[in-house]
Formats: sequence, C-alpha cells, structure tokens
Amino acid sequence: MFHFVAILMFALVGLTFASHGETAPPLALKTAIALADSSRASDSGEELQQEICFELIRRGDFAAAKARATPLPAFRHAAVVLELAGRLPKARRAEAEQLVVAAHTDQELTLDWHKSRVSRLLAVAQARLGLLESAAKTAREVPDTEDRAFALRDVVRELSRRDEVALARGLADAIEENRRYGTYRQKAGALSAIALALHQRGDRAGAEALLIQAAALLPKKPGWSDGEALRDVAAAQLACGQIDAGRELLARAEMLARGIAGAWRVSEMSAVAKVWLAGGERERALSLIQESEKALVSISPTERAPESLTLARVQHTAGNTNAARALIRAVLTDDAGGDDAEAKRARQVRALLVWAELFGDEAVAERKL
Repeated sequence: MFHFVAILMFALVGLTFASHGETAPPLALKTAIALADSSRASDSGEELQQEICFELIRRGDFAAAKARATPLPAFRHAAVVLELAGRLPKARRAEAEQLVVAAHTDQELTLDWHKSRVSRLLAVAQARLGLLESAAKTAREVPDTEDRAFALRDVVRELSRRDEVALARGLADAIEENRRYGTYRQKAGALSAIALALHQRGDRAGAEALLIQAAALLPKKPGWSDGEALRDVAAAQLACGQIDAGRELLARAEMLARGIAGAWRVSEMSAVAKVWLAGGERERALSLIQESEKALVSISPTERAPESLTLARVQHTAGNTNAARALIRAVLTDDAGGDDAEAKRARQVRALLVWAELFGDEAVAERKL
C-alpha cells in the first residue's frame, strides 16, 4: 500500500533525475516520475509516462520529454513529439518539423484505431507550425468519421486563432452534420471558433450569423454528450457580446450537467462553472463549484480521483487555491479499498502531476503549525 509519507519519501531518498541540461523538475513532478518508473510495464504504465512527458513539455523541459518518450509505443510517442513540435520556440523550427516527420513514421507503424487519433494530432501540430494546407489535407483524410470531425474542428480553432478565416470556414463546412456519430457537435464548436475570429475583426454581423448557425445545430433535447458543444457555443456568444443568448444556452448546459447520474457529473458541472467564470458570472460559477464539491461525496472512491482533479483545476482557476490543494491531497491520501497497487499508483501519479501543474515547486505536505 502506498501511503502519503511513502510518496514524499520517493522524492527525498536516493531520487535522481536526468534533466538533459534543462530545468530540473519540482518535487511533486520528481515524485510522480519515481512512482511511474516503479510501475510494471503495462498500458497503464505507458499512459502515465505519456502524461509525464506532457507535463515536462508544459514546463519547457523539452529534452527530458523527448528522451522519456523514446521507448513508448508508436501512437503514444507520436502524441508526445507532436505536442513538443507545437511548443518549441520559433528558433527551433527545423527541429519541430523533424518531429512532425517522426510522427509520420509513428503513424505508419500504428495499425489500430489509434491511427486515426495520430492523424488528428498530426493535423493540429501542422496547423500550429503554420503548415496550413498540409494541416487541412491531413484533417480531411482522417479515416474515422468521429476523429475526422474532431481533427477538422481542432484545426479550425487553430486557423481561427491565426485569423485564417477563409480556410477555416472551408474546413468547418467539411464537417458532416451526422446525428449518428454526433459530429454536429464538432461543427458547432468549429463555427463558434470562427465567430470569435470574426468578432475580433470587428465583423459583428458575420459573427452573429455563424453563432445562429452553430446554435441551430444543437438538439432541442440534448443528451449528456452534447455538453461540450453547448458550452462551446455559449462561451462564444458571451465573448461576442450576446450575453442573454449565452446565459440561456449555458443555463441549459448547467441543467444537463446537473442531471447526469454518473461520476462524470462533477467534471461536467466543473466545465460549466469554468465558462461562467470566463463570462464574468463568478457567483453562479462558485455556486456550481460548491455543488460539485458536495457531489464528490456520493462517488465511489475509485471514480472520485479523476473528478477531484478536474474540480481542483477549476477551483484554482476561480482563485480557491486552498480548496484545490485540499482536493489533490485527498486523492493522494485516499485508500480506495478494493483496487490494486497499480491503480493506486496511477491515481497518485496523476494527482502529483496536477499539483506540479498548479503549484510548481511548492511542497505537497501541509506545514504543521
């Protein structure tokens, strides 16, 4: 059994980490690395290594992330190097393009459903590097219908950030309004991103027209899987000054989230709260955050951890940093009972990674007064 004290000892006794000349990781990240490295080889262990790579990239520890990704399976290696390619500074553009080439090789080595997922990530990385025509081509050619819709939406978002509105609109039009696969959701998200770009240009009429089109795609009786699309459109409406429409749609998303019976109710309510915060509706957001905290109690211990970490991020966004710390510490100390050592290890690694993301070098253990 892993205890909280034992977790901290990983960071204090005989722990070394090769940072390849870049910034040494904070204590929480070092501890997460030690725990993950002590895990047996498995799909779960490889997933944890991938998540560690993402945190290293977020911190700017690019060489460490690249080295740690080397032994991962092709589809996980591709995910890491493409994230790295999109984060490298402009001065390292040649290296970024080499990483994209490496991801193409990984894509060829990936044979199952992960192949579509790699294609999706590849399209986004190309867009981030300004390889716009290549990104558009890659996104259009993703073999899986749902992954293709996600790829097109994600590339549209990147193009919109770059104010490449014409190309973005062409890709948004390419997203099928497929009710069976739910791809109308990705189309609504794509149109919302373009509307934001138009609004920033000063084209309020164009933005309003696209938001009307996006809202019309949403079902009158949405299911729980429609939550993200509702939030996308509502957030764009609020940002474009359509306050009443945005509030009404986000209230629908909130009602939908509250009605979810599964553990992911907390994550969905947290996501809605984040949009309320961005829209300046702090009191409404805090009320929903408080309800999410209460909902954690009714969730089984094994399902509670990921929901707690999602809520911790939103608490941090809201400025409730002590509440965020308490949620992460609760995951680290919680004994879920029936699950095995590997499952506990995975929970603790992910909790430490969120701590490193939010609090950096700050010690995890509470100080005794």
